[in-house]
Amino acid sequence: MLRIQQHRGPDDSGLATLTCGATSAVFGHRRLSIIDLSAGGHQPMTDPLTGNWITFNGEIYNYRELRDELIASGHEFRTSTDTEVILKSYAEWGVNCASHLRGIFAFAIWDRNRDELVAFRDHLGVKPFYYWRDAIRIVFASEVRAILATDLVPRAAEIRAIQSYLAYGSVQDPYSIVQNVFSLEPGHVLRWQRGETSISPYWKLPGSGDVAGPPDLAELRCQLLDAVHSQLVADVPLGAFLSGGIDSTAIVALMKRSGAEPLQTFSVVFDEARYDERKYSKLASSQIGTTHTELLLTGSDVRASMPQALASFDQPSVDGLNTYFVSRATKEAGLTVALSGLGGDEVFAGYDGFHKALLAERWGLRANRMPFAIRRAASFALRAMPFGGEKIRKADELLGSSLHPYFSSRRLFNSSQCASLLAGDLVQTEAGWQPGRFRRIETETLSYDPINRASAFELQTYMLSTLLRDTDQMSMAHALEVRVPFLDHRLVEYVARMPGRTKVIAGQQKPLLTLALGNDIPGQCIHRPKQGFELPISIWLQTGMREECEASFMTPRQGAASPFSALALQRLWMGFQRKKIGWSRVWAVFVLRDWMRRHQIAV
Repeated sequence: MLRIQQHRGPDDSGLATLTCGATSAVFGHRRLSIIDLSAGGHQPMTDPLTGNWITFNGEIYNYRELRDELIASGHEFRTSTDTEVILKSYAEWGVNCASHLRGIFAFAIWDRNRDELVAFRDHLGVKPFYYWRDAIRIVFASEVRAILATDLVPRAAEIRAIQSYLAYGSVQDPYSIVQNVFSLEPGHVLRWQRGETSISPYWKLPGSGDVAGPPDLAELRCQLLDAVHSQLVADVPLGAFLSGGIDSTAIVALMKRSGAEPLQTFSVVFDEARYDERKYSKLASSQIGTTHTELLLTGSDVRASMPQALASFDQPSVDGLNTYFVSRATKEAGLTVALSGLGGDEVFAGYDGFHKALLAERWGLRANRMPFAIRRAASFALRAMPFGGEKIRKADELLGSSLHPYFSSRRLFNSSQCASLLAGDLVQTEAGWQPGRFRRIETETLSYDPINRASAFELQTYMLSTLLRDTDQMSMAHALEVRVPFLDHRLVEYVARMPGRTKVIAGQQKPLLTLALGNDIPGQCIHRPKQGFELPISIWLQTGMREECEASFMTPRQGAASPFSALALQRLWMGFQRKKIGWSRVWAVFVLRDWMRRHQIAV
């Protein structure tokens, strides 16, 4: 398990075998040294007073304040690490320690007195925590690959996860692509004692829209500065990703205001004009005052690096390659920590997908007024054309889905398309594979206004299972830690309580954020066409990568282990060639099949 995760922590490795009562535990750790680079930061770490042990991934940004508070309460410290602060916090507050922590984390504590394993995942799910258990054992790790490395876990595919992947382009929490390997949900604590497991929340998003009156922009600015300043804590060089969009520019401007010097920024640029943002990243760098590095990425570069990039997926995803390449460039420049603007769109209601969610809700409400028999007949008629184009796909999903219309706006393949791709005996109904947490989120947001409801959905689904997972696995492939100030849980709580009408104003891009920061963001970076950080894969699939992909779809190596219909794979590729199917659907299937082959996962 340690060897398979060496890329995540190349600086040190530790192993501790613990025997307490009737239970044995083995804790392992790979260290990426960021705070207290001395040997004092070695993990697993023990608290000599309690006998408790910890293995911890992440950073606690308020560890110095907590350390002072704990010292005042009588605790003594041997190191200057945030790891020891967690141990002492657990000794002081027990399971409630998580409510005192501000940071990104996944950690497990062996409670010696209780003969119990207690594990936590941070509030928004920035850091991963996977686990497998049977009647007498539990195994956990930062990556699914590490759990597979134990050879305790059958290499069997989780069919529900495959359908959720096809539906949304990533495996939806709490599933993993491997049967019986699960992801601990954000803001939750897992307790395991002699084979008995319990999981409960310690945090959830607050109710929305309960702040009266106009927004306090001065206070919001203070909250933003505080979130960024808190995340500059490090004993190693740090920098930031800078595309020149509102979010990344805001983070870099706030870093500058917080005194980050020297300030290094990085961006990926392309020869394909449609995808190239260098004009804006240069402008932002010049005005804010950073040392900026550009990485020119070409199709030939991607093709040469594709085997390593694909091997970096711990869980398959339709996205993620962009973070792989910018993280590689950032690490090669000598940095260990980079700040990202991830989360700005979801918290401040910023991009086209957000508006699509609002539109889907509006149309979904209209569709619900139709008699059920008519909706069902219309859906069946549309499903007779499984790859009939985007409008047909979306209409079918709105008419046929039992979930909130938001989920239709995020679909990659609709239910009929999933059914046409998979072998017939593997297809499950939507109710059979949709994670139960979707229904829970839907229930919890019933009283929200539409804008805050869309934000809550985004943060707990797309952000969690696609963006954050991709960012973690692709940055840690290069031993780079990416921090996300917009997802500071205190900032998220503050903004979530603001009415949705303050977050979406016609003709203004993210008005709360841009007005709070004023002239810190160059006007040209605000009033520019919205452009997501994506690679020109659609072009590369038709050029440098075409031969390999075409062979994969047109002459697929099938067998009992494959969940896909060979005929459906061929139809999918031909639909892409005829420009009836978008590149993302082809790429998603290619990545999933490659991942299952690499890890010998069979149906």
